[in-house]
Amino acid sequence: MHKNPEFDLKFQYRRVLETSAIASLSLIILMMVIFKKFETDITLRALEAPPIEVEDIPITRTVKKIEVPRKPTIPVEDPDIDPADDIDIPDVDFFDPSIAPPPPPPAIEEEIVPFFKVENPPQLVGGQQRIANYIIKHNLFPKMASEAGVSGKVLIGFVVDKEGKTKNVKIIQEKPPGLGFGEAGVKVMKAMTFTPGMQRDKPVSVQMQQPIRFTYN
Repeated sequence: MHKNPEFDLKFQYRRVLETSAIASLSLIILMMVIFKKFETDITLRALEAPPIEVEDIPITRTVKKIEVPRKPTIPVEDPDIDPADDIDIPDVDFFDPSIAPPPPPPAIEEEIVPFFKVENPPQLVGGQQRIANYIIKHNLFPKMASEAGVSGKVLIGFVVDKEGKTKNVKIIQEKPPGLGFGEAGVKVMKAMTFTPGMQRDKPVSVQMQQPIRFTYN
């Protein structure tokens, strides 16, 4: 089928495009010429800044204050003071006989060595026979026990001091009790003397015990 070029859009496309472009440019130029007088005149003005004044500040420095030493005060006699007003302080004796003197310091407690720890224990002067002789000589067998015909035994505790004398004598055990065997045993041991106990070549006090048997014949 053959198409007429005058009615075919494909062959008229270039011509229409060129005609449209020319018409558009012509319209734009015409509008620019007509509206030229409506251009806006814009003027920019800088804002006025406030004036700035610069003032010179003098340089200062701290000056240390110089301390002036004080003048010494010189005592001056007051003419208004009467010498008769002077007070004489008499000598005062602070000793008051009504006040009792302080107690003496407590004596240092003597160390007592147990019998089983001492190197050389005390020895009874005269031996055990001295105890029996003392009881017979001073008739210390309890009267109540003698009348009842009862024998007894007593254990006496005591301390032999550095000089060999007995002290702190007391009854530890008494059989039978209440018949006077304990009191008799205390009297016997208070009268006894010993050789002092020795510890490191020095006399010491020693804790000891002595059994005494009272036999009724």
